[in-house]
Formats: sequence, structure tokens, C-alpha cells
Amino acid sequence: MPSQALLLRVAPLVFVSLWSTGFIAAKYSMHNADPFVFLCLRFSITALALVPILLFVGAALPRRIWAFRHDMVAGLLIHCGYLGYLFWPIKNGVPSGIVAIIIGVQPILTMALATLYIGEHLDWRKLTGLLTGFIGVGIVIIGKYGVTLGLAGGLDLLDLLMCLVSLLSIAVGVFYQKKFCNQSLLLPGTLMQYVAGSLACAGFALLYGETWVIDWTPTFTIALTWQVLGLSLGAVLLLMYIIKNGEAGRVSSMFYLVPPLVVVEAHFLFGETLGLLSIGGMLLCVAGVVIVSRSVPKTRT
Repeated sequence: MPSQALLLRVAPLVFVSLWSTGFIAAKYSMHNADPFVFLCLRFSITALALVPILLFVGAALPRRIWAFRHDMVAGLLIHCGYLGYLFWPIKNGVPSGIVAIIIGVQPILTMALATLYIGEHLDWRKLTGLLTGFIGVGIVIIGKYGVTLGLAGGLDLLDLLMCLVSLLSIAVGVFYQKKFCNQSLLLPGTLMQYVAGSLACAGFALLYGETWVIDWTPTFTIALTWQVLGLSLGAVLLLMYIIKNGEAGRVSSMFYLVPPLVVVEAHFLFGETLGLLSIGGMLLCVAGVVIVSRSVPKTRT
């Protein structure tokens, strides 16, 4: 169907454009609420917003939780594990450059899992694209933060472990979504992902002793609204659609475009420096994604 083919071509670009704004929005909301408390609020509002949407389009609301068990596991990984353990080290003062470099390994790790357990084909072109994208991310971050990646005085072991948990969560989450949730209905499955994500975030907030006091400022309210509508509804529904209709490795390579977009957005919104080194890294990121997307799809027999 031509319209579906067009959507599959446009959806990745729209997704990364939306997803990159989440890090900008987080800058406006990080000081108003603790990470897991904020994500619990965001996911709960999103789940509630999805209910009337399901009713409007005539989709059945989930009734048997067991039937959506895989969606809920994917929700725990992609929403709670990835974002929670991404926001928390940044909240603790870990430079975004360190976090971005660690998370930058995700497409390679997801591709490895998809090759081993789903049978996705890993040829020299796809591997070259993944490595090119990772090098590009590294150059972008070094161009922005310097060779020290903005780190002063050493990296706390607990913060490093949080970054690794975030990395594993998104890498395994994309793989798990592709392997076990490929037949799920999009809207009901996404609803159950957010139900699981909000409950898990509430549990982690209690476990880590986070405060449930939220500083409701106009800026925070706008940032939260955008993260619910633009990210949790718009971007994530696009991501679920892309995963369902594409290879996990190709989908993961799109995340290489997020750091360059964040740097560009920070340049225009906050006046942050955008040097030639970062621009060169951005071009490498784009080249890496293009190489991966143009590799010939093939599965094992």
C-alpha cells in the first residue's frame, strides 16, 4: 500500500525529531520533581489519555492482563528502565555527554541481540553503518563537552551503573518489543505499557526515597504537557509502529540522530556552542543511519 510505504519512510524522521525534544523538555522539568516521580506522573496521565482515544477509534479496552504481559514487560524496559535510569544520573549531576556516550552503544547492542535471537541479517554494510553512527555520536559529544565529556572529579560507580541499566533497558526493550509484541494491537498494547511503566516508576520512587512533592510552575506544566502529548503519545506510538513494521537493528540506528538534534536544538534555544567538530559528527551520524537503512534486509533460513 503506497500510503503505508510513505508513512514508514516519514515516521522515523518524525520520531527522532519528536524524541530529541524530550531532552530539552527534561531540562525544564528536572528541577521540579524527582525522576521516577515525574515519570510516574507522566505515564499515568498518558495512560488516562489513551482510554478515550481507544474508545473513540472503536478499539476494545484491555480486559485480560495476562494477554498483554509482553507489552507490560516492554513498557517496564523502554519507559521505566530506560528513561528513569537516564534522568536520574543527569539529575545527580552526571554530564549529559557521559550519559549520551554510554547510551550511544544501544543500536549496536540491539543489533547483536536481534542477530542472535531473531535472525536479522548483519552484513558488513549494516555493521559499518552502526559503527559510523557511534563514532559520529562520540564526535558530536566531544565537540560539545570536550575530551573530558564534561566530567570533573570522576564518575560515581552508582551513577555509572544507572547509565548501564538505562542502556540495557532500551537495547533489550526494542529487541523484546520486536520479538514478543509484534502481533499486539498498537493502542491497547501501548496503554498497558504505560500502566506497567507508571506502576514500576512508583515502586522505584518509593524504593529510592524520592519526594512526591512537585513544584507546579507554568514552565513545568508546559514541559509535562509536551512530554505527554508529543513524546509519550506521538513519538512512542510512532516508535511502536516502526518496530512492528521494521527490523530491530534498523529501528535502533535511528537513535544515532537524537544527540545531533539535541545539540542543534540547544544551540538555538539556549545559545549553546555549535562547533565545526560537532557538525562533522552530525554528518557521520546521518551517514551511519543512511548506510544501515539502505542495507539489504535478509533473514536466516
